[in-house]
Amino acid sequence: MSVRFRAGDKEFRASVFLFDKDGTLITFDHWFRVMEERARRLVRRLGLTAGEAAALADFLGVDRGQRRHWGIIPLPRPEAEAATAQFLSELTGLSLPALAGLVREVFAEVDADFPFARHLRPVPGAEALLRAVRRAGGKVAVVTHDLASAARQHLRALGWEELVDGVVGLDVCPLKKPAPDPLLCACALVGRRPEEAVMVGDMPWDLQAGRAAGCRGTVGVLTGLGRAEELAPWADVVLADLREARIEK
Repeated sequence: MSVRFRAGDKEFRASVFLFDKDGTLITFDHWFRVMEERARRLVRRLGLTAGEAAALADFLGVDRGQRRHWGIIPLPRPEAEAATAQFLSELTGLSLPALAGLVREVFAEVDADFPFARHLRPVPGAEALLRAVRRAGGKVAVVTHDLASAARQHLRALGWEELVDGVVGLDVCPLKKPAPDPLLCACALVGRRPEEAVMVGDMPWDLQAGRAAGCRGTVGVLTGLGRAEELAPWADVVLADLREARIEK
């Protein structure tokens, strides 16, 4: 079903809405706590010294009062795991293959154990927009550089599982945005064509992927890491947050 969608001063008719996750639907705030727990478990498992532990925390992006220090938080999941293993190998002199396995194991343990429901924060307007799309008969898919399994867990923690029709992460489509493939996969998953879609994201690669996939519209939001001047060349419109987007009758 085609839905009338107004974003700022632009209007689109679309039947499927593709959203990036972190920075677009959900704030990055929880990642500082996730990284803190990953660091704690790695320190314990490896018996790191206090100095090594501090270096690891800084590398991962644990919040120590410097909110613009992101560490590896913006990296796609496989790259974050590989970078952490490489960092630990250089820090400790231990075998990279063994550390790669340990990092994957610890990251997965934290995914399973972390109290996401306590720490996840929606960006302003996100839930209202998802519910409005659902009421209007549109489809929603999340296209993320996280794992789809982790993204579904986050959606469940927020009570959004029923508001999203499909999730594509790097465990579903290994090609990353700005390649169009994850968006094409998401459209196929929900039974819609990309030319019926609007892509919404906080980074240039989200919008570049939307253009490459042939989406009807691309909408940038300033609730994540991307700056207006970085998003503008690829966006039909750039919004301060999702409160500036609405479904119209």
